[in-house]
Amino acid sequence: MKKVISIALAVSIIGFVMQVSGENGNVITYDNAKETLLSNNRTIKKLDIEQKKMFYNYNSTIQRTKNMKTRGVSIKAGGMEFFYKFSDYTQLNLTMAKEYQPEEVKNYWKTIENNKMVTKASLTLGLRDLYLGLMKADKDIGIAEKKLELYKNKHSINKLKFDRGLITKQDLEESEYELLKAEKGLDEVNRNRENMVRSLNSLLGVEISTEYDMVKFDELKRDINLKPLEYYIENALKERIEIKNIEEEIRLKELKQGIIAESKLYGKRYDINDQYEDLELEIETLNIKMEKTKFDIENELKKAYIEIKNALNDLESTSETIEKQNRSLDKLKTQYEKGFVSKIILDEMQIGIEELENSKNLVIYDYNTKIMKLEEAAGIGPAYYKE
Repeated sequence: MKKVISIALAVSIIGFVMQVSGENGNVITYDNAKETLLSNNRTIKKLDIEQKKMFYNYNSTIQRTKNMKTRGVSIKAGGMEFFYKFSDYTQLNLTMAKEYQPEEVKNYWKTIENNKMVTKASLTLGLRDLYLGLMKADKDIGIAEKKLELYKNKHSINKLKFDRGLITKQDLEESEYELLKAEKGLDEVNRNRENMVRSLNSLLGVEISTEYDMVKFDELKRDINLKPLEYYIENALKERIEIKNIEEEIRLKELKQGIIAESKLYGKRYDINDQYEDLELEIETLNIKMEKTKFDIENELKKAYIEIKNALNDLESTSETIEKQNRSLDKLKTQYEKGFVSKIILDEMQIGIEELENSKNLVIYDYNTKIMKLEEAAGIGPAYYKE
């Protein structure tokens, strides 16, 4: 049996390695990082355990109370059967135990389940933000390397120009300064990427020294579309955890209130009447809280929707800028081929366009993330703007 388990474990590990590795080494994508995060996260594991415990408690409560007698018990004595009626207080307490307590335990179980769902969503959205930082740092390195090569070439040309008396000593020093700045810039983006990798590994729960040879951008494959604002508001007002929690609180208090109202003590005992009135006040307070919560959620989603629309405008603007720059690059290439401009100028413009392309990819990723956040905020949660 141990050999079988070992083989199964090995196959599982190999499968994971194949998923994140490619011909060029260790490859990471947002989706496989998400799988790793959810499988390793300690908070999720603790909530899994708590959910199972509470489900067991719920079933135990059901089994313990389903055959409970609340009015009285039959007693056999001397060949005869007598019915012993419980006092009104005992009947009320037993009815609470049979009808209310299982629902209360069920609520605890469902609350943990809902909290786990929100926690998963919060973690994956947090990962989106961190992965964005890693992608940016990874792309920055490529640009910084090309800029360094460009300034090396520039400085070599300037040294020749200086030797021939075509530029001043100050011009050469400025050229050297630009080269040193490019070298420092490459060092900085490399350190930034290292820090981002460590932060990501810490979140994923993997070895902190894990390296990634490729950080993939797969956002163009996602089928993410912005729906009408009304869809998100309507859905959120039914599904958000804040609303579900208040609804359940109201339901439980109304259930308790109904049990009290059916008791023979209601209307006769001040303490029982006070319990009923206290519940009435609590329900009214919860209804007011519900209206405020719905109002806040609706405003939250309206604000988020405007933010996403603005992000779409930024994306369209970036795309238009890239198109214009590409047209300018085509003209520059023609001038270069005719010998009117140098290779350095052409390279500078190509690097500038590549920077814009990288920015566009990051804007696409951020736009998709915002829609994902809106989808979650229109479901059980978390809120679009987390405190």
